[in-house]
Amino acid sequence: MASVVVANAALGGAFERVFSLLYEAVTDVINKTRMYESILERLKDRLDLMRPLVAEMVLSNRERDLSEERTKRLIERMVKGEKRVRKYSQLSWWKYLMRFHYAKKLIQLEKDLSGFFKVELPAWNAMNVLESVKDIKDISQRLSRRLSLTRLNSVPSCVVPRLRTDFVIGLDVPLKELKKQLLAVEVSLLVLTAPGGCGKTTLVKMLGHDDDIKGIYEENIFFVPVSKTPNLKVIIQKLLGKDDLSPAFQSDEDAIDQLEQTLLDLVRQNKPILLILDDVWPGSESLLEKFAFGLPNYKILVTSRTAFPRFSFTYKLKPLNDDDAMELFCHSAGLQDSSSSYIPDGEMVQKIVKGCGGFPLALWENHSVGGLPRLGTLDWRNGLMVFLSLILI
Repeated sequence: MASVVVANAALGGAFERVFSLLYEAVTDVINKTRMYESILERLKDRLDLMRPLVAEMVLSNRERDLSEERTKRLIERMVKGEKRVRKYSQLSWWKYLMRFHYAKKLIQLEKDLSGFFKVELPAWNAMNVLESVKDIKDISQRLSRRLSLTRLNSVPSCVVPRLRTDFVIGLDVPLKELKKQLLAVEVSLLVLTAPGGCGKTTLVKMLGHDDDIKGIYEENIFFVPVSKTPNLKVIIQKLLGKDDLSPAFQSDEDAIDQLEQTLLDLVRQNKPILLILDDVWPGSESLLEKFAFGLPNYKILVTSRTAFPRFSFTYKLKPLNDDDAMELFCHSAGLQDSSSSYIPDGEMVQKIVKGCGGFPLALWENHSVGGLPRLGTLDWRNGLMVFLSLILI
């Protein structure tokens, strides 16, 4: 295919050169002699009409769209025509037969030029229209991607949510470790794994608002909850900031292609990207792979209750140690408040904290003894018995 394009491009160049020689010959003869004036004038008029078209075709590199066979044939006739025109100027006035012979050849050349462009020009114009449509489509796609970039940087649903409380304990060290592992050069996808209620989402929210991370990724940190039954097109629709009035994706592949192109445009602007996919369920490896575009300065952080063996890099978040668990529970239960109406004994609190297993969510939700607000009228001791019976089931 490349050789054909080169050959046709060379043919187009030859066409331009031969056409120029013919044009110069006709113009020169007309200027120097009045022989065959009507024939030469007609030929020059035809060449004058064709000249800007030839120049435009060469300028737009569209000579390769001309018919090769017709172009070669016309080049040969123009070469002969140029020689004949030069010879005409040297003919003596009394050589009538030769004049007649040459006149017929010139008339035929003029017809050939006219016929050539009657066939080629409509096809060339049609090709121009198609290319214009393609150019408009390309511009539209670029504008769409640029609009997606603007939306991508201002989509409220994809901004990392802030924590609902300022009291967070036991996650400072995991935050440092997670950040260090995420920023490692060899890591493009990192899975943060831990059982439910261990603080995975809290940790990635902290990471998303960490000064070091924000300094690197700036506004290009995107947070998307995935859930048990993810809808790929809905996820990408949120990421690209498309509303219900925007054209729907043709397919999952179309959605992925549009996201990849949008992210690629960001990368080309030397803007690092961090995509956080929260609450990814087991069996979702294929979903994660769709987001792994292999772009430079593009990282994915995944939270999941289970690790994914297909991906090499995993950070395991551990439950809180005893001291941190005790502090979180006492804070959430208001036991550090001196105005509390009742302070249970330490042994009772320790049993509750131990029963929560160091899971922050359990400690936080169970500050009212087992997360049972309806037992608020009971005293702590009766509530403890209910709580212990629940965790032993």
